[in-house]
Amino acid sequence: MRKMAIAIICLLTVGVVSWPRPTLCVTMSIVTVTAYHHCPGSRGITASGRRVQTGIIAVSRDLEQNLNLDFGSRVLLHGMGVFEVQDRMAPRWQKKVDIYMNTQQKARSFGLRRYVVLVKMA
Repeated sequence: MRKMAIAIICLLTVGVVSWPRPTLCVTMSIVTVTAYHHCPGSRGITASGRRVQTGIIAVSRDLEQNLNLDFGSRVLLHGMGVFEVQDRMAPRWQKKVDIYMNTQQKARSFGLRRYVVLVKMA
């Protein structure tokens, strides 16, 4: 009986040690990307309450819900880099992301880019 208990404990220990580790969960979507710059008369405050700055993006509400994005979530825009979600777009926009640019000239020259893959990072 004692040998059987020791054997079961050994098997359980081996099973726990060799149990597969969880993998990184990646959620993605194809989006339209534009750029924005706050108006000179505005305060430049995001929906999360933070000041706008380079590296911040605004996401449409459907992406926020479908990709389970919260303020502070980090996302990878393929070919553009990693950005932090700190702003929310108007309800009429779908599958859209706005990247904050520090000058109006940069935002205008960025234009509109389609089919960029948005990936939520863990």
